[in-house]
Amino acid sequence: MNQKKKVLLFNILFLLLLLSATFLFEWKPDLLSANFHTINILSDLEKDTLQTNDSTTAIAAAKVKSDSVVKVGNKTIVIRNYTSYSGLINSAGQAFPLNDFLQKLDDLKKHKRQKIRIAYFGDSFIEGDLITQDLRKELQDSFGGCGVGFVPITSIVAGFRQTVTHEFSDDWNDVSFKSDDKADANLFISGHSFFSDANSWVNYHTVERPHLNFFNNVAVLYGMPAADKPSSAVLTINGQQQNINATQQFNEADVNYDSIKNVRISVSSKDIPMYGAAFESNDGIYIDNFSFRGITGVEFNYFTPEFLAQVQKTRSYDLLIFQYGPNLLFRPNLTDFSWYTKKMQPILQKIKNAFPQTSILLVSTADKDYDYDGDAWQTEKGVEPLVDGQYAMARTTNIDFFNLYHAMGGANSLVNWVEGDTTYANKDYTHVNSRGGKRIATYLFNAIMNDYNDFEKHPN
Repeated sequence: MNQKKKVLLFNILFLLLLLSATFLFEWKPDLLSANFHTINILSDLEKDTLQTNDSTTAIAAAKVKSDSVVKVGNKTIVIRNYTSYSGLINSAGQAFPLNDFLQKLDDLKKHKRQKIRIAYFGDSFIEGDLITQDLRKELQDSFGGCGVGFVPITSIVAGFRQTVTHEFSDDWNDVSFKSDDKADANLFISGHSFFSDANSWVNYHTVERPHLNFFNNVAVLYGMPAADKPSSAVLTINGQQQNINATQQFNEADVNYDSIKNVRISVSSKDIPMYGAAFESNDGIYIDNFSFRGITGVEFNYFTPEFLAQVQKTRSYDLLIFQYGPNLLFRPNLTDFSWYTKKMQPILQKIKNAFPQTSILLVSTADKDYDYDGDAWQTEKGVEPLVDGQYAMARTTNIDFFNLYHAMGGANSLVNWVEGDTTYANKDYTHVNSRGGKRIATYLFNAIMNDYNDFEKHPN
């Protein structure tokens, strides 16, 4: 037997020996070291495909840090890697993320419906209409609508906001999430109720910006007084009086104008909780900014399911967006947020139950930086664990998700936003400026439109 045949025979015998060992023995690497893991040499070629009729089970079981294909009945749903995908993450088990909202967008575009309304909840990151002002404009440019949406009775950032001129007397009593006496104040979903004094007033004036230069439909929003207080009052709008009766948990008084520039409001009652005014037109898309400085979202536990359902019945929303995070990162070394998700997840479920026909989007925390060594800012240690926890909540409650942290650029992105040639964030390394807000609005708009364009090509 020549040398070549010997080598070939040896290789064949060695291969057979390896195959036999594979079938006869199971290697237990953990007996030697916890650092060893079983290797699947085909893992990069496999697709994680699950077959089930239960979308909740399917999505919960999917490998969330890699793209997954989920079979729900006869539907195929792609769940993107939430740590690296820049679009909307499908966690609700429908054909598209925000599937029902996309259908409403399509109906609006085809004139099958008149309005779409979005509520955008957040902390100081969105106050002054940051992010929402630019997202509103881009959506109204595409789908129509003229109006700034909801504006509260008073605001600590009224002078900063650029989408409406907002003035008010200083004798309003503001009861809020942070007030000791909030239990019986019947707060609005903004987190505030405002109570008039004898001569309290609020004035709203348009600004010369696209979609914001006139008032058309004005809705004055108010709640129900305490049980032992009178529910009737006189509401004055631009000098015109009308009687109101606050018999529901949430009420609105509507006034329509052809086109005006200024609205001045007062109310005779000291007991009826006043919430603010909403400015819209007859059709189009609208975003209400509900910013509240210093909160994390758990404050929504204040609201009863009945109140939330009454809000939806009286002033319906087609999409709810929740964006919280910076106030959870209050210690630079904090990495365990299980305490937060344990509190917040049931609240999200309660909100979802109260708005069963409404799409919901959970937006992750943005990047937030800290100077650990005294010479260089970097992403806080808790940012990525918080994003993981927020996605876990979205996945468990079947709410769609958007990873803002990744969209911004991931680790240390805010450093670049603060220290770059063009600044997009403030030197607190936490909050974005108006340029940064516009950038984030564009990320969100593009993510929504990317799925909407796909929805148009492949309708349900």
